[in-house]
Amino acid sequence: MTTEDTAEVEVLVVGAGPVGLTLACALADNDVRVRVIDKSGHWSPMSKAMTLTPRTLECFHMLGVAEECLRDGIMSRRINHHGQDGGLIGVADLGQLEGDYLGLLQISQSATTGILDRAAAGRGLTVERGRALVDIEVEGDAHRCHLRDTDGRTSTVTARFVVGADGGRSRVREIVGAVFDGAEQDETFIMADIVMSGFPHEPEERHQFWLDEGTFLAVLPIDGRVFRLVSTCRVASQEVDEEFVLRRFTELLKTLKLDAVALGDPYWISRFNPRQFIAERFRHQGIFLSGDAAHVQSPIGAQGLNTGIQDATDLAWKIALVLRAKAGDSLLESYHAERFPVAQALFDYNNMLSARVFGRDEQERRRLRSQNERLHEPAYHAEEIAKLSQFAVTYPALAGSVTRSGVVAGRRMPSCSLTSPSGPFDLLQELGVRRHVVLAFAGGGSSPGRTLERYRERLGDDAVRVFTVHERISARQRYGMPEGPHALVDIAGRCRERLGLLPGDVVVVRPDGFVGAVADGSSLSTLDSYLDRLFA
Repeated sequence: MTTEDTAEVEVLVVGAGPVGLTLACALADNDVRVRVIDKSGHWSPMSKAMTLTPRTLECFHMLGVAEECLRDGIMSRRINHHGQDGGLIGVADLGQLEGDYLGLLQISQSATTGILDRAAAGRGLTVERGRALVDIEVEGDAHRCHLRDTDGRTSTVTARFVVGADGGRSRVREIVGAVFDGAEQDETFIMADIVMSGFPHEPEERHQFWLDEGTFLAVLPIDGRVFRLVSTCRVASQEVDEEFVLRRFTELLKTLKLDAVALGDPYWISRFNPRQFIAERFRHQGIFLSGDAAHVQSPIGAQGLNTGIQDATDLAWKIALVLRAKAGDSLLESYHAERFPVAQALFDYNNMLSARVFGRDEQERRRLRSQNERLHEPAYHAEEIAKLSQFAVTYPALAGSVTRSGVVAGRRMPSCSLTSPSGPFDLLQELGVRRHVVLAFAGGGSSPGRTLERYRERLGDDAVRVFTVHERISARQRYGMPEGPHALVDIAGRCRERLGLLPGDVVVVRPDGFVGAVADGSSLSTLDSYLDRLFA
């Protein structure tokens, strides 16, 4: 039996894992009519990807779910690197980052999915589970999507855009015929979420032990009593069973002279050969690929899920701006132009980590492992945590944009301590993956008023907020204080100076938290150029 679904839908999201749900929530916040389907009846209860980076937590902050994630997880500020003799080689300290989230959050993927599922429900979205995509017929700008339920019933729904967030075996990717290029490594990863007692190191931090035999043991906290153990073995994955995994971890602990550590019952055991694949294109006209549907990452860098979340935040506001403000096709094309290089760079980084951790070329492995000794060096340390946090992601910058030491077009907007009349100003909340925020720093003798009015006209009143940032000695000063909801105070100019900005500078922050443009009093045309590029 086939039914025709006549309800209007602007975006059909295929896949209701963390990536698809993030996208759906962000689209709903942009008043986009969206539906979410998933072929599975319920999400997996397993831990799976359980590390959220600071940048992902910022994305979740914009959607209002970061606090719930923090309540359910454990924040690890430090990654401690140990040698086989137990000595501490070095420490990667994410507490050196700026921002609100100074660590890696350990939380099971099942818990993350549940939080996002409830967030979607709070926005009036019902995830249609047990409903699979069969095929897509393209008719101009419309996509007729043929669906099949688990009971065999079929239906058709028409959408303006379709986003495949349906995992490494994506049906959407299969339908568009995208080449999925990559390889599967011959090294077998083993993982166990297991009760462990007697561990002598800080139980809420991450620990990496480097063994001379060309492998490693990673210990990640889950709840202070249950830990995730990760390592490798040169045995074919099909020959590895649960007994082998437990025996292997016991042997590794003994090699590390951690004989006092006792392993209890495992909650989950997994063994697999890491795969790294990437689609040739993330966009096929009105059909997009996100998360594992676009790129499958090796788990060694703990970046796969996080990269998918950021795919979703990059894509959501662009689709919304095309639908709501009639932005140009080049804005949709920029999704691939921005996110493909990020995924490709992570491939290279993961391959380097693999060679460093368990590479078969012993000489190369020793050379790469020698970098561990540099973890105490500030420059190397800063570079490593920038990669781990995903704060180092950079997009192509707008030509002519002014460059300041702390604010650069195409990079993440750093946190800034500003005050509004009602209290501290929350930039991430104001952005919300739904609107641009313009910060015009008072002074400099030039007024961007006419240019900023054009932003309101083109983007719409709710899709942009323009704030004037004034410098005062105190946010509670009685006289001469600026008034109105769009006036902000920078106490003694500290935020402006820390970011290397000058009086009169104007910063345009995209809805996903990246800097779109920076202008000074003599280059306000840059603001027009950025707006024109959105509508090209």
